[in-house]
Amino acid sequence: MAFCANCGQPVQAIQKFCASCGIELQPPAPGLNQAFLSTSPGTPVYQNVPSFAPVYRNPEPGYPAETVKFVLPDIWIINSSRIKETYTLIVSERRSIFARSTSEITNIVMQEARVKMDYEHKSFFGKWKASVFAENHFPDHYKNLSPDHILQETRGNFAIDNSTIRKIRMEVYNLEDAAIGGYYGYKLQTMTGDLNFYSTYNHLSTLKLCFGKDVVK
Repeated sequence: MAFCANCGQPVQAIQKFCASCGIELQPPAPGLNQAFLSTSPGTPVYQNVPSFAPVYRNPEPGYPAETVKFVLPDIWIINSSRIKETYTLIVSERRSIFARSTSEITNIVMQEARVKMDYEHKSFFGKWKASVFAENHFPDHYKNLSPDHILQETRGNFAIDNSTIRKIRMEVYNLEDAAIGGYYGYKLQTMTGDLNFYSTYNHLSTLKLCFGKDVVK
């Protein structure tokens, strides 16, 4: 689905003007070479998402084995084609991995959740609630996998070396307007550029645990 660059509301590819704010819609810029793009606050960012990242198969001497430490579900990025792509952010000791939440992965996660609920003898209502809030089960899925496995699980997964992250800033958008629906915007500033991502969840406290209060603002 495409989104208006001015107000962030969904638009159709054939539209010339946004039905919400009336701004003229511009076609996405082709062939952007830079990995990350940034723009003014409050504007959803169209960006090319990296399709690869370094894989740490052999930890440095004295460095602990890389494990999954935190899982943040319901992350979304607007790519350079104005398509909203949903990810799960997995943070290890060395990397921040963005794993695409494809329909295939969602089906696997829900199947794992159903097996767990059958084992725990959950009621029908409990199973229905779990199916509605599927993102709640992504942490269980990824905490059982290694970071290398997660990175290679789905085409388009990518990672950022935590040592390159300088600052993470959060902005709040439209929370006071129930009709529009609020969300949180995050700008991850690295040594090579910025990555903008969004979520309906306030991940600020978890991000501070991941990267420290001096990094997350």
